[in-house]
Amino acid sequence: MTKIFHMHRPSMNKQVLTSLFFIFTLQACGGSSSSTETVPKPDVVIEYSFSLSSQLTNRCGVSVPFADVELLLQDDNWQTVTSYQADESGVIAFTTLQDRINYTLVAKNQQGDEAQGLNVVSYYQAEMTTSAMYHAQFDQLIDDSSCECVTQDVELKHRPFALRSQVVSSLSYDGWHADDEQTTIFENVTACRVIDAEWPLHSFVVLGEDVNQQEIGAGEFLSDFSANVENIWSVPAFQVADNVELPASHQGFNITQLIQGIEHFSLAVTENDSQILLFNTHPYVSEAFYQSAASVTFQETSSIFGSTVIKSYHQVISPDYQQSFTVHANEQKPNIDDINFSEIKVGGSYDYSAVSGYPMAVISFTYATFDPQTQLSMPAKWTFYGPINGMLASSAPLTGYEEVINIDTDKKSTKVLLLQSSKSDNYSDYVDFYQNGDMSRTDTSFVGDLRQYEIEITLN
Repeated sequence: MTKIFHMHRPSMNKQVLTSLFFIFTLQACGGSSSSTETVPKPDVVIEYSFSLSSQLTNRCGVSVPFADVELLLQDDNWQTVTSYQADESGVIAFTTLQDRINYTLVAKNQQGDEAQGLNVVSYYQAEMTTSAMYHAQFDQLIDDSSCECVTQDVELKHRPFALRSQVVSSLSYDGWHADDEQTTIFENVTACRVIDAEWPLHSFVVLGEDVNQQEIGAGEFLSDFSANVENIWSVPAFQVADNVELPASHQGFNITQLIQGIEHFSLAVTENDSQILLFNTHPYVSEAFYQSAASVTFQETSSIFGSTVIKSYHQVISPDYQQSFTVHANEQKPNIDDINFSEIKVGGSYDYSAVSGYPMAVISFTYATFDPQTQLSMPAKWTFYGPINGMLASSAPLTGYEEVINIDTDKKSTKVLLLQSSKSDNYSDYVDFYQNGDMSRTDTSFVGDLRQYEIEITLN
């Protein structure tokens, strides 16, 4: 066969060559009668599963299902495609062909002595496979029967204080007084636990000066709040605060230690302080996170028409207290319209992209509205999680609740939070974090270095 194509055979018939080439080409292309025709494979259809749990939590941390929640699945224009009601377990579950969706939760809501109202929360392009959580608030439905709560005074015995400047506890209390220079009484302290479970760990602290005007601090933890006949818990303060140097230049900030999910040793630092009294040698220091927060207010106005506030905020959470001292709120005012606040348009679009580096906008409205059945006033709030610019979920009808909230409903207040995490500049990471309800302040992977601009407008 190779001789046929040899360049030294000029007498070879061109027709023969052409025929052979045609035959070989047909064979290469599957043109022979023995070839099998290729059947196209069907496209693979992928379904994504979504699940959201709705819970109501009582005063000692026990959660129960909350079923008064409806989910509206929406398209790119926030038009409702379908709706889902939570089952008796507080779960909403469904499948779609999209890996990211727009949805709005509409939940019954009630706080304190207020009437029942609505809490509405919308998420733009939330990931289907991220487990979502809704933490309900309905005070009149909270069942505290699983809790044991005790109210007594705490007697903290400590080193002599000539002056007390701060008296701090991780528990709420009505007030305090000094029995003598070595005894401080915390009045009507209330502690709660799940019945027959361990008591949570709590702390009691006194800061001030000794007779030599030296700053000192004393405190202690308590983990047993069983009632006694004396109606008082007596605690010897063995923990001593150290004087720790602060950076030469720093803003005023608040610092607290997060231990087992509870805030301890909450202290305020002014910009003129050169030292801080820090409890950093206690038995739980290896599991403590130091949370520092600073803020700068750029604008604060008030008139007969209402009020406005514009400020920045910075939070640092770290197991290293020196790292937490680096907290520094942005001192540059955000690039926004601080007169007409025109970033939010009448038609429902918004644009804060002039504030660069902040991937997420959280925009909340509170409304002056009425119950369509009783015509009585009812509270309502709508919170939207979206990118730095786009279209608000409230630009479209709230299907099934049009009589409660619509484009003509009066807004009592507007609050905008622009968020920047050092962990990510990708909006998707933000919405995935906030829709799953994991607001843990010890999650340093996302909120350990978090900046925020806040714009709030309240109408009288």
